[in-house]
Amino acid sequence: MQLDVFSVFCETADHKGILFYYSGNLSQNVVAAMGDALKLRLEEWGAKGGMARKLFSGFIEMMQNAVQYSPGYPDPSGDKIGTIAISKHYDKHYIVCGNLIKKENIFRIQEKLEALKNMSLEEIKLAYRTQLKNEDHDKDALSKGAGLGFLTLARDSSEPMEYMITDVLDHAELAVFFLKTTI
Repeated sequence: MQLDVFSVFCETADHKGILFYYSGNLSQNVVAAMGDALKLRLEEWGAKGGMARKLFSGFIEMMQNAVQYSPGYPDPSGDKIGTIAISKHYDKHYIVCGNLIKKENIFRIQEKLEALKNMSLEEIKLAYRTQLKNEDHDKDALSKGAGLGFLTLARDSSEPMEYMITDVLDHAELAVFFLKTTI
């Protein structure tokens, strides 16, 4: 990378309120290290109480989704990869992530997120409590967290979550899933 390109990247990130950014290999150890770094950045940034908790919780939910559900990249390493950014613009905070998904799971993801878009906060909270009590959640072969991840993100969001799914060039079975939440 050329220094002028890196300089522009740093200036742009600072100007756009980027508090935290990571792109690369994902594992439980990487997420734990990023979590420690994020806690320090949140303290430096002055995020306190409920806001800090929601930002950290959103970060953990998004990264756990990427680690748990993302297939390995189809190269010899087979590493799971992902990207996350946390930013602030005026009085709103944003968490945006991206990771690989199998195309066979696109409909399921869209179905869950579209349902959440149409729910009120009270309906989301009720669905969360209902899912916590759901004894059949372990029968879902794909959901390792009882289906609470998207509900947790929606519950803490001040606006409906946004998402986008794009193709991965040269890999017909994969797509990239981007998710944004506003806190």
